[in-house]
Amino acid sequence: MEADRTPLTEQFQQSSGSYELVLSAVILGLFGYVIDGWLGTRPVFMVGLTVAGFIGAGLSIYYRYKHQIASLQAETAALRAKTDANKGATS
Repeated sequence: MEADRTPLTEQFQQSSGSYELVLSAVILGLFGYVIDGWLGTRPVFMVGLTVAGFIGAGLSIYYRYKHQIASLQAETAALRAKTDANKGATS
């Protein structure tokens, strides 16, 4: 499945964090604005939900990055073990 990715797909995957960071805060901020208008508490919910959107998106990006790094490290370790096994077999 990884081999089916095109360069465009890779670029979109890498840039999706920026969209997630901005759009989650904007959407939650607008939702907070509507709630504030309905309850008459401006700007309590708007600010709170905007901050929650930034924090949530930041955590999502962070944990996705950690998972990707762990996957790459596991893949690298497997390739090194395979290379070492091949060197031992040919010696």
